[in-house]
This record gives sequence, structure tokens and C-alpha cells, in this order.
Amino acid sequence: MPKHTGRKVRGVLFRRGSWWARWFENGRERVEACDTKSQAVLRHAQHRAEIREGIFFPRKSAKQDVTLRAWIARYLADCTNKGKSNEVQYGRFWSLYLGGRLLVELTSEDLRRAQSRMRAKTTLNNKTRQLQRHWADATINRYFSFIRHVLALAAKDGKIQRNPASEIKFFPEQSRTRFLSEAELTRLRAVLPPWAWSWVCFAIETGMRQGELFALEWRRVDFENGVATIPMSKSGRTRHVPLSEGAKTILRSFGTFASSPFVFPSKKDPLKPLCPDSFLRNVFRVGLRRAAIQNSRWHDLRHTFASRKVMAGADLLTVKELLGHRDFDTTLKYSHLSPKHLQESVNLGSLAGLIQTVAESVADEQGGVARTVQPVDSLVRPEGLEPPTPRSVVWCSIH
Repeated sequence: MPKHTGRKVRGVLFRRGSWWARWFENGRERVEACDTKSQAVLRHAQHRAEIREGIFFPRKSAKQDVTLRAWIARYLADCTNKGKSNEVQYGRFWSLYLGGRLLVELTSEDLRRAQSRMRAKTTLNNKTRQLQRHWADATINRYFSFIRHVLALAAKDGKIQRNPASEIKFFPEQSRTRFLSEAELTRLRAVLPPWAWSWVCFAIETGMRQGELFALEWRRVDFENGVATIPMSKSGRTRHVPLSEGAKTILRSFGTFASSPFVFPSKKDPLKPLCPDSFLRNVFRVGLRRAAIQNSRWHDLRHTFASRKVMAGADLLTVKELLGHRDFDTTLKYSHLSPKHLQESVNLGSLAGLIQTVAESVADEQGGVARTVQPVDSLVRPEGLEPPTPRSVVWCSIH
């Protein structure tokens, strides 16, 4: 559609900060508010065509001509998700990039072109002075997950016939499961102040997310039953976190019970929860650098909690409930850490009985001479117990 910027168009007005389409039906003036000038030109042409055809009432489909910017604003106004701050950021990006387009005009090719541009954009790293990608693949997927959800609601409401974002393929993401080992925890304890180390221990003992931990209230802690209640978790549901004896001991050592309703109160206003940005920047990350711990962050303490539970023998279903995961697939990334998970599974459905029967049958066919099945361990020559075998002698070994 041609742009109409910079010149007057018949039947299109700009009043009170909005564009209006203006026409006459049966001698009466009619106006309709529009989001953009192009939409006003389109609506004026449609009404003029209806007048020529003898239709003096607006079409029912006229209400479906909504811009992407207006639909995103309507969605964010009614949004009650816990991660609304991220969705506001996503909505601002799409409103600036394709906000002026009508929902009915948006195509999969437009979104695919936006995906390619986001992946090709580069910025200069101030530290290395080298070009690097501005958008990570996981970040691009989050932006397109938002627009796909918004357009799915538009299709459900009848604003569009089909969702153009349903055909967009997401980029593969690398799963990151970083946890701190015993040696790293020992080094971190040596460089952190005692009060900061108690915060780290409490995060590992409970496995709470950063937002859940620093917003914890004393009235949500039940020492008698050993449970901490998270009223609104990441999944949007109430979560009950079991408290270990170590976690309860750490909580009793905190002296904020009488001065603040929060376990971690703000220093400026005890009636508000602590903003952890200053602690993470000036204490925790400095401790990681002094302890020579690389590629780590606060969320890795949650991975440490899950990893220690799995390596101690806890089943994955229990770990799923402790972490508050909605999908079991999210917990499966810890399955390789279990010492007995694969060993127990590989013995299921074993042919141990048939193997002994086959061995006896082979012995009968060879003249009744019974041969015992030698374990694999006995085929490996122990080093340092026997003299080396000459190369002229053929022997069997498993390396």
C-alpha cells in the first residue's frame, strides 16, 4: 500500500493525536478512529465503496481491522503473568518493528525476515573490541514465542483467519546445566563473608529461584511442618518448598524476624524485600572471581541443589516436585548424574536365564563337556600381579 505521509488525502483527518476516516451516508457525516493514516485511507475507501453499492451499514468485519501495535497493547493491558516485565519488553520491540501493520496483513514471510535480521545483527564488544551477535538464539526464540502467543489469541478471537507465526521454526538451544562441585564450594566459602556464605547455603538447601528466595516472607515459613510457601511461582501456581534441617538452622540464625516481614529485607526500607542486584554484583560475583569459578551464576545454585539430590540417590520424580517443575522433561537433564539410574534400567528385561540355558546347550553339543562362562573381569590381566606375557603367546584382553 502506498504511503500517504506528507500530503493531504480526501476523507482522512488528523485530530487530537489520532487519525480519522470521514465520509457521508444519507447526508449525515460519519467518522471512525484509526490507528494509522494508511488504515484511515483504507477505511475511507471501503465506506465509499459500500455507499456506491447501496450498503449504508458498516461491515461486520470492519472491527477485525486492528493493527499489531493496538492488539499488543490490548494484550498487555489484561496480562497478569508473573513475567510481565519481559513481555512488555517483547511487546515494545514488535510494536516498533511491525506495529503499524494490520493483523490481517501480517504474513509468515514478514516474521521470517525479522528472524533473519535479528540473527544477523552484530554489535561491538567493548572489552574484546570484536564484533559479536547482538541476539542469542535463545533470546530470539523468546521474542517469537511471545508474538506467536499474541497472534494465537488474535486468531482465537476471530481477528485473523490463521496464525502466521505458527510456521516459524525456532532455533535449537543448548541446554546449560552448570553446578558447583565440592572443591568449588570449598573455595567459595573461603572467600565469602560468613553472612553471604549462609545465603548461598540457604539457596542450595532449598533450591529456590532467585526471585522466590529474596521475596520470601516470614509468615510463609512453617518451622513446625518444615515447609516454605511460595504464593506465586514461575509456573503461576502456589508451591510448597520442603525445608531441610540445615535450611531451618540457617533461617533461625537470621535476625530479621522482629524487624521486617521479609527474610531478606531491604536496607533502606525494612518493609520492602531486598533487591539482590547490589549483592550479586558486589559480593557474589566478586567471590566467584576470587575463587576462580568460571561460567557460573546465581541460578547455578539451584542446579547444585538438584544435582546433589540426584547424585545422592533421589529419584527424578522427587527432584521434580522439589524443584517445582511443571514438565518432567525439564527434570530429565539431571538424569545422567544418577549413579544407579542407567544401571537399574539396563538390567530390566535381561536374558540372564536364557544365557545360562544357551551355555548348557553348547556344552551338550560338544560332547557333554561342561564349560563355565568366565566373567569379563577375569579376562583382563591385572597390572603388577603377573609378569608380562611374551608377544609370541596369544592372549585375550579387553582394553
